[in-house]
Amino acid sequence: MKKVNYILILVLILSVNLVAAQDEETNRSKFSIGFTLSEQLVGKDSGENIEGTLGYAINSNMSLYLSAANATMRSDALDTNYKLDKYAIQVAYDFLKSENTKLESIAGFSFINFEKKILEDDNNGLGVDLGIQTTFNLSGRLNYGLRIVSTYSSFSPGGILNAGINFTYRI
Repeated sequence: MKKVNYILILVLILSVNLVAAQDEETNRSKFSIGFTLSEQLVGKDSGENIEGTLGYAINSNMSLYLSAANATMRSDALDTNYKLDKYAIQVAYDFLKSENTKLESIAGFSFINFEKKILEDDNNGLGVDLGIQTTFNLSGRLNYGLRIVSTYSSFSPGGILNAGINFTYRI
C-alpha cells in the first residue's frame, strides 16, 4: 500500500510540473518521454536492450534524461542467458543543430545490475556513460534517431556498448 501511495504522489507532482513547465515558444512542455531499442554488447556477450526515458529540456541546447533499461544477454562462453539492468541519469548537449536535425553528445552516470548467475560476488555498481546521438524531425512532437552509448564500469566483465534507434515524444 505504501508503494501505491508513493506512486500516486509522484504522478501528481509530475502532472503539476508538466502543466507549469510550458515552453515559451510553443504549446509544448519541456518534458519528453521516449524509448530506445538497441543491441547491447558486454565483452563478447550480446543481447537486445529496451530502454525507457523521461527527459527535461534545461534550455534549447541541453537536456536531462532519467532512464531505465533491461537487456537479455547471451553468453556463448558460459552457454547461458542472463539479465542486465541499468538505471541512468544523463545530460545531452546539442553541438550541431540545423532546422530539423541535431547531433548531441551524451554524458552521465548509471547504476548497473548483472544477474547473480553471471557475477555472484560483485554484481552491481556505478558506471560512467559517454555517447552520441542524432535526432531527426525536430519540428514535430515525435522525434527519432540513432544513439550509441558506451558505459565504463570497474566490475563489469567487459565494456558495455549500446547502439540502436530511439524515439522521443515531446509532451
